[in-house]
Amino acid sequence: MARTRGKDSTDRKQRPSKRQPTVWVYTEGTLTEPQYIDIVRQRRAPGLRISVRIANDERTHGGTKGPRNPTYDRKPLDLVEQAVAKLREERRKEKREKWPDPPKGTTWTTVWCLFDRDDHQGVDKAIGQAQAAGVKIAYSYPCFELWRLLHHRDYTSTFGRDCDNVTKRLPFITAQTSKEEAKIVRPEQILKDPSDGYLKAKARAKRINAQYGDHVPHSKRDPYTDVWNFVEDGLGVTDY
Repeated sequence: MARTRGKDSTDRKQRPSKRQPTVWVYTEGTLTEPQYIDIVRQRRAPGLRISVRIANDERTHGGTKGPRNPTYDRKPLDLVEQAVAKLREERRKEKREKWPDPPKGTTWTTVWCLFDRDDHQGVDKAIGQAQAAGVKIAYSYPCFELWRLLHHRDYTSTFGRDCDNVTKRLPFITAQTSKEEAKIVRPEQILKDPSDGYLKAKARAKRINAQYGDHVPHSKRDPYTDVWNFVEDGLGVTDY
């Protein structure tokens, strides 16, 4: 006997979904941030069923080098525009395909942007547009290297927008280190022993950020980093 359409529908609802909540990430950096993400997401709890995808990953040579000719625009406003489009695309897909409710405490699609102050224009506008659209932001002033530095020492002085001034303070950087080598993230640079690890980096960052009231634009917060929000809420990692 042929099954009725109603029976088919019931069976589909009862089958466990193979879908996983997905975190899409857009990074300003072509190498440093993607390598950091690769290292940290390996420290997630084994049973965590969340997929993390770097949407604009263009690395070459097995992830050890950045692209020779990047095809993605990577300024803050460009990243946010791409991220908002991705979020809308995935939500339309969920609605069109009638996805069931996601696992408790999650959403099927989350989109993050990781970008820096550097010399970019429109940082505050980019952050505002992202927040309005539901895209999450992890932001550093002057650059992501501040977050790397805080794994080794406290630092509260201003940098201006000089990222090189941060990079040269990293304990594993020497006068012989090339700019390309300095962009590479290795596990021993961020994991506990020999570095101070995540929890100390987070505590140092929070002390830095505490000096700014909500009225201070992100483009004026020197120094600043809230990458730990992405680590915990995006990658599902609370220590490493």
